[in-house]
Amino acid sequence: MDIFGISSLVLPGIFSAMTGADGIFCLLLGMAGGAVLLWLMGANLKHMDADFYSYMKDTVGQIISDVFMVFYFLYFVTLSGYVLFELTTLTLSWLLPEGSFLGIGILLLLLAVYGSIRGIEGRARVYEIIFWFLGVPLLLMLIMAIPEINTSYWTPIVASDGVQLLRGSTSVLILLLPLSALLFLKPFSRNPEKLAACGRDSLLAATLLNIFIYLVILGAFGQNAMGVLKRPILTLMGMINLPGGFFTRQDVLMTAVWFFALFALLNTGIFQGSLVLKELCHETKHHYSLYLVALLAFFVGKGLFEHQFLAEIFGIYQYCIALPGMFLILLILLLVNQVKTGRKMGKEVEADAKE
Repeated sequence: MDIFGISSLVLPGIFSAMTGADGIFCLLLGMAGGAVLLWLMGANLKHMDADFYSYMKDTVGQIISDVFMVFYFLYFVTLSGYVLFELTTLTLSWLLPEGSFLGIGILLLLLAVYGSIRGIEGRARVYEIIFWFLGVPLLLMLIMAIPEINTSYWTPIVASDGVQLLRGSTSVLILLLPLSALLFLKPFSRNPEKLAACGRDSLLAATLLNIFIYLVILGAFGQNAMGVLKRPILTLMGMINLPGGFFTRQDVLMTAVWFFALFALLNTGIFQGSLVLKELCHETKHHYSLYLVALLAFFVGKGLFEHQFLAEIFGIYQYCIALPGMFLILLILLLVNQVKTGRKMGKEVEADAKE
């Protein structure tokens, strides 16, 4: 739900620069990259006896582990700020046009902090109920939009250049990076061995939904109009005519789908950022880390809302630091762990031979 919300809002605008339905190939390539990330995560999760931080300290030592944790802390804080920016913009554009970033942003962060304090299990159950309550109408609305599709807008295929495909695929993969939150959830999971499998299910579901939405939007608006519209999927929801005409503002109801999906991702970023900071600062009883993460997320979101150059810097950070860092850290941990395990087994064999 988290990944679907942000990706379905952002990706159509990115894919509008491509020819035909080439965005499908970006989604598939991005899914392949996400599958590699989940494989690395699953391979590391198998070696964890406790939490991720303890595993890193046992593998690469205290100092390097702290550096890695700072990396994850910065990622989740900036993710929270970016999602707050997108969520506030969505609210101001479609729900409360007379509102302000200050009022809406603070209210959303207070709700996210409250949700984090209440615990991860309660939040998961609430989001599951909301998803089924709003997700089914969304699918029905998309199915009703199929007669409006002009399939000629899907052609030509495989006509975009390699740079466009690489940029689009990288954008998809960046939007899948929140899956790394699974690394920190082992202490909260009843079946930790299924964490990677849950990630794969989420990856597949989000990809299929995005392909479906992308084809519907492209077929309804065409490439040029899709690039001009701010949020094509929400515009499409407002254009669909329900049988009988008994509900004329279904776009407001459908906006709730993305509102709660983005809020779920905001809550995830706040919770994960505070979890990382608690581990670094050895905090046990208080919620100071949670409040600090929320405060930092507010300033990041406010900066993105008011200054375009900060949005460009954020994009550079995602492409050049966050994306390669996620893969590199997991690869280093896995290789070092394999080397240490091999040495340990060698010493045991040597000791047995001497006996």
